[in-house]
Amino acid sequence: MDSSALTVIAVAIVGYLAGSLSGARIIGKRRGAGDLSTTRVVLDGTGSTVETHGVSPSSLQARGGGRAGLPAGAIDIAKALMPTLVAAVLWPDSPEAVFAAAGALVGHIYPVYHGFLGGYGISPLLGALVVLDFRAPLFAIAVFAVLGLILGSAFIGIEMWTLALIPYFVWQGDAWTIGFAVLANLLYFWRSWDETVAALKSWSRDPRPWPDRVGDFKKYPDYEVPNA
Repeated sequence: MDSSALTVIAVAIVGYLAGSLSGARIIGKRRGAGDLSTTRVVLDGTGSTVETHGVSPSSLQARGGGRAGLPAGAIDIAKALMPTLVAAVLWPDSPEAVFAAAGALVGHIYPVYHGFLGGYGISPLLGALVVLDFRAPLFAIAVFAVLGLILGSAFIGIEMWTLALIPYFVWQGDAWTIGFAVLANLLYFWRSWDETVAALKSWSRDPRPWPDRVGDFKKYPDYEVPNA
């Protein structure tokens, strides 16, 4: 099938509409989880916390544990994976798959069905990357896991791996995938800016020895649910 501006716009719209589906809301409604929009996250072993405002598998996990969070995450992965895969099959060697992935990512963060209040984008990003280049998240997660261990920060090791996608696609990708990696990071850090700043401040002031800080990896993430 021929690629054109029309097909690029069409797949981006389809991706956005698919991305606007909320796995956390679907599973949360079935489980009677209530309001998922506000969650307090424990950043590290010092007891520092930050309040997050969004609806994601993580906010559902905070209330219902892994049995609730995992299926919600699976839905959010699939909603990006499927349109990206279809676009990749129909338009190989064309940018449609990247635009489908970008649409799904934007839809997840700013869902049209839910007042534009969504999640942070990690689950759909993983789903899209499975199609675009499955090696990319493996590389990025591994790099930041090592970096987080060296620096003694579970937050850096677990939450900031998306940054490594940019050099990875500069190395292994093309202009479209580099652009997608940049977009994904802009969206993610714009959405999580307050949490990121709070976590980095807490890490920089953490007086604990390195072994204690590394121990945070075993219990991260931890949550305090308001009025729980």
